[in-house]
Amino acid sequence: MTNKKNIILLYLLITFEIIILLNSKVVIKSVTSSSILFILNIFPSMFPAMIIGNLLIKERIFLIIPKQIKNLFKKLFGFDDVLTSIFIISMFCGTPSNALYINEYLDDKNAQKMIQITHFINPLFIVGTIGVGVFKSAKIGFILLFISWVENLIKAFVLKDKNITVNKQINIKENSFINNLIESVKTSINACLLIFGLIITFNLLIALTSNIFYIPDNINVILSGILEMTSGITKLKDINIIMPVKIILSYLFINFGGLCIHMQTFSMLENKKISYLKYLIFRLI
Repeated sequence: MTNKKNIILLYLLITFEIIILLNSKVVIKSVTSSSILFILNIFPSMFPAMIIGNLLIKERIFLIIPKQIKNLFKKLFGFDDVLTSIFIISMFCGTPSNALYINEYLDDKNAQKMIQITHFINPLFIVGTIGVGVFKSAKIGFILLFISWVENLIKAFVLKDKNITVNKQINIKENSFINNLIESVKTSINACLLIFGLIITFNLLIALTSNIFYIPDNINVILSGILEMTSGITKLKDINIIMPVKIILSYLFINFGGLCIHMQTFSMLENKKISYLKYLIFRLI
């Protein structure tokens, strides 16, 4: 059975390689546009956020979070200090950065819970790229950001666990700030390179599919949003539909995240027993 699966996979890969060769112009254009999209719109907001988020946790940000906020998160969501720190940092650093912190500091049970309720898209991306870049309105960007935050807070309340687990794993050996900075930069660079590659791959699939088959523009936007969120949202400004529908679609794309982000997230959860089905359900509601 395994050999048959391998043979089928080999045929599919050869077929895909032939398709790439026959559509070389489309491939080059797609890779180029994806690279520009990543460098100009994604990397500038994601890379600094990853570094800062890692540093905040390594330097034990929970030591300076006001007691009132800790108590509020404990009462509303059943969070200990570490879970509170990761949730708050995820709000400002976004996805898939949250997966880096969840993977390093949480056990399987808490990792499953937190990955479902910390799906935040970077605020700078929502306000700048989506609000200003797509809709020419920072106000729309802030509205989408606010809805995203509230939605995850509601999900956190739904998954409230009265049996709070203190994560002993956070008590790692203290390093100097310079060492933590260097380690955070290395981790962030590796994560960004992985994200870069996945964005190129998914956008290439979208480009080849659109080139081989006739797909109406509206359907193409939805397909793009399902596969790769950024591509789908940036294409919204080029289709002829009313503004409220564009805003609703943007919100749906943000909430779902796109299969590309799903893959980015789970690729960073090393040795964690996480149910993708549960994660997917929370992306669809």
